[in-house]
Amino acid sequence: MRVYLDDFLRRIAAGALPLRLPGTVGDAVPRVDGHFHLVPELFLQVAGSTLFRFPHTEVELAQGEALVVPPRLLHAEEVRGGEDGKPFCNVVIYAEAPSLSCHIAHEESPGRPGILHLEVRHHAQAANIHSWLGDAARLARSVSGATDAALPPWTEVQTRALVSAAIAGVLQALDEIQPEARPEPPLVARARIIIQNRLGDHALSVKCLAGQLGCTADYLSHLFGQTAGEHLVAYINRQRMERGARLLRETGMAGKEIAWACGFASQSYFIRNFRAHFGMTPAAWRSGRAERG
Repeated sequence: MRVYLDDFLRRIAAGALPLRLPGTVGDAVPRVDGHFHLVPELFLQVAGSTLFRFPHTEVELAQGEALVVPPRLLHAEEVRGGEDGKPFCNVVIYAEAPSLSCHIAHEESPGRPGILHLEVRHHAQAANIHSWLGDAARLARSVSGATDAALPPWTEVQTRALVSAAIAGVLQALDEIQPEARPEPPLVARARIIIQNRLGDHALSVKCLAGQLGCTADYLSHLFGQTAGEHLVAYINRQRMERGARLLRETGMAGKEIAWACGFASQSYFIRNFRAHFGMTPAAWRSGRAERG
């Protein structure tokens, strides 16, 4: 992990790291295959390539390139090994204070990435990394109509500086020892990442999550509850509700779009769950937040 990050940091400092910015198309999330996050992600392509499909474009990330995916941008990934025979490999960075996650991905099944090695840290740098990557993603939004191949020079300079700071921040967080922190079992940490990637999938369940992780549903539920102090089903529902609340607060998305983005097959089911969790309907919550804002 650190070797890869250090290599990309050196490349970007030398001006030898191509950066890709897919841009955004507003807050609407079309019903296509894929997932999105509420915070930006940074992809560093170590070997092979990744084809990213967005609602408005496609970007193929080649070996030695980096991609900043803006928040709330739906995307699907198709991976493949390189023509040089090297298997697919990339590094994915995701930060939302106080947590930072950085994982190495491999080709888990044909065309599909999976987590090979994961490191999670609770570190002060997580907030900075989130901010730096967010600023880099906003540069894509600010250049109206430009593609990632036609960005003005100042955009590339600023983005390089922000991405460089983010990678350096990850290295700092990984290298600093925090003895008071108790790392989670790898299975639990991996489960959290998969849940975030699949929150918009209404078929997500403890059973299918356990199957993806290669263990039984009972074992996963027990380990998660013992580690996190929260039932796994309750955690998934809470994450969906918190995502819904943030989308209501931060976007102009319609209720049915938010319901779909949170993994509910119908808007009425989302409303029932939201009312049970927050004590009010999504419309009332949004109205109340708007009045207080």
